[in-house]
Amino acid sequence: MTTEKIPPATTPENSVFNFSDHRLSQICQIVFSLLAVAFSGWILWNAVLAIPAVDDFCYGAGAHERGVIQNVVIEYFTWGGRYSAAFLISAFAGADTLLFHYYYLVPLTILALNLLAVRHFLSSVDLKTKTILLLFFVILMTTFRMRESLFWLSGGATYGVSCAIFLTLIAEEWRIFTGAVQLRWKRTLVLSIASILLVSFNEAVMLAHVTLLFPLVVVAFATKNNRAVAWILAATIVGTLISGLAPGNFLRAGLTPHNTNVLVAAWVSFKLLAIKYALPTLVSILMFRCLLWFCRVRRDFAFTRNQAFAFCLFLLLALWASIFARAYALNELGPERARTIDFLLVNLIGFFIATQLYQRSRARSENQSRPILAGLILCALVATIAGAVFAPQQTWRPLLDGMQESVRLRDLITARLNLAGSARGQALVVDAYIQDQKPITFFNDIKEDPKQWENSCFAKYFDLKEVRTRN
Repeated sequence: MTTEKIPPATTPENSVFNFSDHRLSQICQIVFSLLAVAFSGWILWNAVLAIPAVDDFCYGAGAHERGVIQNVVIEYFTWGGRYSAAFLISAFAGADTLLFHYYYLVPLTILALNLLAVRHFLSSVDLKTKTILLLFFVILMTTFRMRESLFWLSGGATYGVSCAIFLTLIAEEWRIFTGAVQLRWKRTLVLSIASILLVSFNEAVMLAHVTLLFPLVVVAFATKNNRAVAWILAATIVGTLISGLAPGNFLRAGLTPHNTNVLVAAWVSFKLLAIKYALPTLVSILMFRCLLWFCRVRRDFAFTRNQAFAFCLFLLLALWASIFARAYALNELGPERARTIDFLLVNLIGFFIATQLYQRSRARSENQSRPILAGLILCALVATIAGAVFAPQQTWRPLLDGMQESVRLRDLITARLNLAGSARGQALVVDAYIQDQKPITFFNDIKEDPKQWENSCFAKYFDLKEVRTRN
């Protein structure tokens, strides 16, 4: 009696409609890696189109007149304690050649710093593959407030650079918390100096970092391990006092009425945290959970569940403190660029929670078929294609129009800068920028009234009598 064999192609295990976990993860990895490369190319294209605007000329004019160091000192005593950011902006904007011909170095440098910071953080959690590095970096950039924190010198030096430094310090403090490193005097000194510099970039990152360090010190003394982290906290507090007690802060605060007390600001910041960041945190958890799955992370993480969730709590407190700084001063989240720090913390919370969800489900999900997930991915692809075809104005068209508008804006401003450079000592009237479509890059134009501060900074930078726009 002969046994009839069923051809392999017709078995359920080999059916093209029955995706295995490994095959589906490979497809997702390829698709999302290609999307990440395309998104990175889109960022680089817009980086080349970035142009100087408003505050850049204010700091540059001050550097021309007084020199970089003296300009930072004047800013400290008359405007605010962000001396690290003021130094970077003054140094770059004070050099005409850099500002006019190499402005693209600003976003490229910020991108490079944040990529290195992501690499350092992933190394601290022992995830070192190139695919995870690329996709983690892209997730960070999707929530980066790029218009103001990447494509603009003044905003990027204040928030984009501090984001990279903060992420690097968080990676080191995670290692300290888990006991992966022992604090020796050299490491303690470097981290202390970096912390002093970090708090002088902006108030959001200042309070976030101080708040993050407090529970780490408590844990260090409770476990009698790495108690030298207290020196880092002390250095951070010293830096906070130097920056926060700058005479310029009090002069600037006196220009606007302020009625919010500390308790009201604390409550407002809690409400803003729940309203504005609960959903983004869930989305971040989902994105990182998918990333870990289709990147096929097969081994257990070196840290425990308790460590991951405890550090998430510390990061959540840091996020609240970051929001508190703006809730106290403005009773709201403040400028868009300040949210770059918020979303960094949101993404890190999402990442650590995602690691525990992935680790919990990995054993029982490995090597199993994923027909439901395959169906969801197919639906997502169909929805994406349908949206691109039937709703271009809500999907890809604004990105393309914004890029084209950025090209038009760059050409207009390049011509204006050349005109201003040849009109020194004269009064200048320029065409106003009529905005049909918001550009991807940042810009804030001078005004029709030559007495506006934007006009004064521009005129001072180019040694003009005055400058104004005509419609």
